[in-house]
Amino acid sequence: MEAGILFIWIIFFVGVDAFNNFADVKCGKRKELGRRIGKVVGGQTAEKGEFPWLVSITRRGGHFCGGTIINSRYVMTAGHCLCTGIGGDILKPANIKITLSQHDLTQKDSDAFQMPVKSITIHPEYNCGKPKDDIAILELDGTLAWTDSVLPACLPFGRSHDEHSTFDNLLATVAGWGWTNEDSAKGGRAKTLQKAKVNVIDTEKCRSWYKSQGKKTKIQETQICAGYEHGGIDACWADSGGPLMVDSNGRSNEMMVVGVVSTGIGCARPYLPGIYTRVSEYIPWIRTIIGK
Repeated sequence: MEAGILFIWIIFFVGVDAFNNFADVKCGKRKELGRRIGKVVGGQTAEKGEFPWLVSITRRGGHFCGGTIINSRYVMTAGHCLCTGIGGDILKPANIKITLSQHDLTQKDSDAFQMPVKSITIHPEYNCGKPKDDIAILELDGTLAWTDSVLPACLPFGRSHDEHSTFDNLLATVAGWGWTNEDSAKGGRAKTLQKAKVNVIDTEKCRSWYKSQGKKTKIQETQICAGYEHGGIDACWADSGGPLMVDSNGRSNEMMVVGVVSTGIGCARPYLPGIYTRVSEYIPWIRTIIGK
């Protein structure tokens, strides 16, 4: 543990919606909103500050992935976001920045600001180009000050805990600045933050759907499928690394991040739902990283 930094692990019990809080303030809290349903593909704009743990990861000033604040020093994202595409090399911390309190990528929001990245830790079993164990932790070069638009996410319990849940058949929310259509001629990358409601699908059902489309995609127990049988709503490119969220204890203004946008085939295709890294499988690993 670095001198002067105290990490407090708080465990909350709220029925079946128990969660981990790795920060020193209340996690998963967002402002009260209307009951609108949005889409990332085909999409609807999220409210400004609706997901205060969601960040934009930028390179050379441009957004390329999303991430989730888990405490004042660490952000969670996808491992593949940090691959250069050249021989399995990983981006250097100095080459990326985290933009917080961001809403519209085309203009400088008055309260948006950037933080440099001090270190990158990708899951040791992850290999660039492969979807398995697609998760990473970014250490910020500084400590965040909490505001209404910058707050930590709640994370689920791990598999070994009695309160562990698979979240099957729940409606979840995915949000990001990704493409609004798989066909770039019909929709480019979102300028403002978009959101979608997607159904969490049982892993065996998801496997059968992929198989029905002639796909050999191997869906792991460490992954979550979310989408719809007939497609139409999904995360897409540049949403990668962002959060898949469920309401906590039935309250729409309290959320828990249960997945990380990872992979899939195209965007919003029938019987090919998006595939997310299942955060609950990596709680012990996350603890070892943020507890250094």
